[in-house]
Amino acid sequence: MAFDLTDTERAALAALRADGLPSVARRAAVILLSSDSQSAPAIARDVGLSVSTVYHWRREWSQRRMDIFSEAAPPESAPSPATEEIASLPEPEAQPGVNAPRLPLALRETVGMLPDDSMAEAGRKALHFHFERMLLHEPVARLGADIEGVHDMRVATRRMRSAFRLFAPFFDPQAINPLVRGLRRTAAALGEVRDLDVFREKAERFAAKNPGTDLSPLFTTWQDDYDAARAALLDALNGRRFARFVERLHGFVTTPGAGALPPQRGDGIEAYQVRHVAPRLIYEHYERVRAYEAVLDGAPITTLHALRIDFKRLRYAMEFFEEVLGPEAKLVIKEIKTMQDHLGDLNDTSVAAQVLDDFITAQQNAHSGVPQFLRPDISGVLAYADFQAVEQRRLLDTFPEAWASFNREEVRRSLALAVSVL
Repeated sequence: MAFDLTDTERAALAALRADGLPSVARRAAVILLSSDSQSAPAIARDVGLSVSTVYHWRREWSQRRMDIFSEAAPPESAPSPATEEIASLPEPEAQPGVNAPRLPLALRETVGMLPDDSMAEAGRKALHFHFERMLLHEPVARLGADIEGVHDMRVATRRMRSAFRLFAPFFDPQAINPLVRGLRRTAAALGEVRDLDVFREKAERFAAKNPGTDLSPLFTTWQDDYDAARAALLDALNGRRFARFVERLHGFVTTPGAGALPPQRGDGIEAYQVRHVAPRLIYEHYERVRAYEAVLDGAPITTLHALRIDFKRLRYAMEFFEEVLGPEAKLVIKEIKTMQDHLGDLNDTSVAAQVLDDFITAQQNAHSGVPQFLRPDISGVLAYADFQAVEQRRLLDTFPEAWASFNREEVRRSLALAVSVL
């Protein structure tokens, strides 16, 4: 992509590159280098940004030109006429949900769970904690310059979905089902963008370690998909449906007793406090994970993917209750996260392999009648596909060792001690 710059724009950009704060200088460099027809991966290496960030500022320049610097702080040195002009632009007004959270956020450091809390109250507290994190990360997710914004917002929605799943028996289904559906819709929109972010970030990492490898055909194809996914995400976040969902969820998490079912008093006494219920829930999730032990020898990736999901649910259950567990819980959570990361990387190689195979097949079909020397060069993509296959094999070969570490006596004892304080 090459930009046609006016002489005034080129001079202003050169001044910003020379005198601006680092973030401003890098942004200006992206536009200047793009005007010289340099590729996004090459610019990313030269400027010290990710390829996705380079694409982001290219898109922003196409739409806003010099206005992409309107929110930037002026340089520390004496400003040039160009930077004076930019600094004189009015500050953008805070727009809730766009460049500021939609609601005032308390952002407590802990969930605030107590052993004597009812399970419904504990669930409401956990939901409130992660609901605020979802809103906190929304502005960054919207901007798209930092891929962690979408990641962090998606993690918050996932944790809330897990909380609803864990605490559902203690709530009226009619009160929580609409909220669960809203979370599912939000997570799906975020997931489309996040998956492409992960694909591209890992491909960028490979390209950076292998400078002679050209992945530009892959990046170009992904960019179209990425633009469509981001547009769909912004449509979802801007929609009245999402606004109503946020309003309804906010009312739920800030109202003690909202949607809670009263303890049933029948022939027996039903456990409903955290100290009585949490041990059983944690061990039920642990039991599901340990049950895979009987089928892990030669297990297909689909089975290991299912194990990753159960590890994730075990981790979230431990983290929801961590405040009321013994200090040994930290070791258990750390070991669970190690397994979750290992299996997550393995799943990423499987998904990437399928995506790359689809891309290669599509390229071959599209140019089946074209002489080889006239076809687009996708040798870099083929090399990346080979790398993914090798990485998948490495993760499969090292999985038994990772599982043995998680399954050692120290972890089992730590889990028992963490739960025993209840």
